[in-house]
Amino acid sequence: MTRPLHQFLPAGITALGMASATLASSTGEPAIVRVLAVALAMCGVLLASADLYEASLQRDAAVVAHLAKNPGARTRHIGNALGIRDAVAARNLARRTKAGLIVRATENEALALQSFRLSA
Repeated sequence: MTRPLHQFLPAGITALGMASATLASSTGEPAIVRVLAVALAMCGVLLASADLYEASLQRDAAVVAHLAKNPGARTRHIGNALGIRDAVAARNLARRTKAGLIVRATENEALALQSFRLSA
């Protein structure tokens, strides 16, 4: 599976900023040039973190949608259906449970065997 080009943009911006900062330092450019280069690198880092956060929100929405269609789904079933690891599904379910959006349908079972449903 190939990744869309825009997913590489944050890494490219970060690399460009760091390369510019390194070049500016080695050639004796004024301090403002180095500061702007580091600021560009930080923009790339912040853009990457925003992308990660958005992906997390999309996974949250997918888990809730899956539970709406499949009440009582188990952690492992949700992970398999969405193509994510059990641990990622479990963390996602724990966050949604803590927020009160979903509830455990079973108690005292292994993490992969716990089932969940939307709260009423």
